[in-house]
Amino acid sequence: MLVPRQEYSRELKIAAMREMDLGKSMAEVARMYQLSPKRLEVWKGEWRAKGELAFPGKGARPQPRLDAERIAELERKIGQQTMELDFLKKALRRFREQPLLAAANGNAGSMSKSGKRPKRRQRGTGSVRQRE
Repeated sequence: MLVPRQEYSRELKIAAMREMDLGKSMAEVARMYQLSPKRLEVWKGEWRAKGELAFPGKGARPQPRLDAERIAELERKIGQQTMELDFLKKALRRFREQPLLAAANGNAGSMSKSGKRPKRRQRGTGSVRQRE
């Protein structure tokens, strides 16, 4: 029968190490936190080697502020891309429907020229009549 391995929080480990730094003996700290002195010796070695960076826990500790900023940035980007995608879908739908509307109205198409000719202005007819 396997007994599950006891896990201790980073805060507990640091608190125990700070108690020892304040001058309490290893036996006192072991009794206070109900830990074995051998475990405290292992923690003490890591504490002396790494200081505040000791006891990182499982894997690298996430940086909550940077993670929150990154999440917010990615959420904004998702929102922007969703809006762009909706716009492009609507534009595509309009382009697909446009030839159908032109054929239904009997129009030849949007690019054909109008049958009307522009009015030309005749030269020389703009003179002022004289009164007799």
